[in-house]
Amino acid sequence: MGSRKYNRILLCVGAAAIAGVINGGDVSVADAQQNLVTVQELPQAQTSLLGIKEIWRSVGAEHPYIDGLEDIGGEVLQKLAEAEESGEEIVLFARVRDLSGTRVFANVSNYVNVRKSGTTSSDIVGKLYAGCVATVIEEDGKWVYVNSGNVTGYVVKDYLLLGDEAEAAIAKMYAPKIEVTANVLNVRSGAGTGYNVLDTFHKGDTAELLEQGREWMKIRFTSGGQTKTGYVYATYVKVSGEPKCGETLAEEKARIEAEQKAAAEAAKKAEEARKAAAEQAKRDKAKQVADYAKTAVGVDYVWGGTNMSSGVDCSGLCYAAYKKYGYTLPRVSRDMAASKNLLSVTPNTSNLRAGDLVFYASGGRVDHVAMYIGDGKVVHASGYETGVIISKYNYRTPHSAKRVIY
Repeated sequence: MGSRKYNRILLCVGAAAIAGVINGGDVSVADAQQNLVTVQELPQAQTSLLGIKEIWRSVGAEHPYIDGLEDIGGEVLQKLAEAEESGEEIVLFARVRDLSGTRVFANVSNYVNVRKSGTTSSDIVGKLYAGCVATVIEEDGKWVYVNSGNVTGYVVKDYLLLGDEAEAAIAKMYAPKIEVTANVLNVRSGAGTGYNVLDTFHKGDTAELLEQGREWMKIRFTSGGQTKTGYVYATYVKVSGEPKCGETLAEEKARIEAEQKAAAEAAKKAEEARKAAAEQAKRDKAKQVADYAKTAVGVDYVWGGTNMSSGVDCSGLCYAAYKKYGYTLPRVSRDMAASKNLLSVTPNTSNLRAGDLVFYASGGRVDHVAMYIGDGKVVHASGYETGVIISKYNYRTPHSAKRVIY
């Protein structure tokens, strides 16, 4: 019988299972990966040494699956011969005996512990959260030794999806895509600048990622109502949607602390924004009052008057303007100035806001009140000769000021 040589053959079965099958002796996984291996055509009787009904599969994008065979007899060898003639690199493995190199999916509602050894009494070294993806290093009964991100350890197999179930779950949850980071990026028909330009992307555009390469990314996108595939230069895109990895305990602690810090900062900013909005609402309301007070300009001065149309006195103007917006003030200027329900403010342009009450005094006794309207001005019922007018806030020296809405 003849023999065939392949550049790389990964035999993921125990050494005892393949004893006497390849080159008539034991072959380790490491040897199979690194050395040139001769695969002899085997008599049908020798296949019982494998003890499997599962199949050998070729893996990788270029290699078709070999399904439904009971042994490694003539049909498999025929497929290998065809692959050899086409120059393909062959990678074989037996799934039934070992999951090494395959991916698993954390099928939990929250997380599953990753332990230092395959026992529930061993130390926890990390966690796989729901949907995390890990790579199998080896199986150990009901435990699987896995690596995911920076965490490596043992996980109970019952909390994982394996094989095709894992791949189906990964494909459903994660949809890798690229986002363009350059201002302009050409999509080409092949992996090289010599290929035709199919379309032009701009910064922020996204597309489905089909194959990730060091220099070129194969993508699927829609253009002119049609779905197309093409290639973009890897330097000018960023990849997202990749499977989520597990965390070491240190990484988990750091993440939680960072999340708590971010949440506290967000809450602080939200509270500051709430206070700023509330403060602005107060200013807006006070300005409405001031704007309404200005509508009385030209109205007669009437002692004791509070009617914005027929006549007001100085305190009556302020009283009527605030009354319209639901605020009740003391009726006379001296009582307004003395009120403990109003906020005292310094009567200058740095501190006064529209709607503030500015008081004036003679001999230390308050005898007049005006309403600040902004830009260093007040509106007030000045006297019988002038009626309601607008003046500079310091046309007289201000005695004090009060804020109604604060």
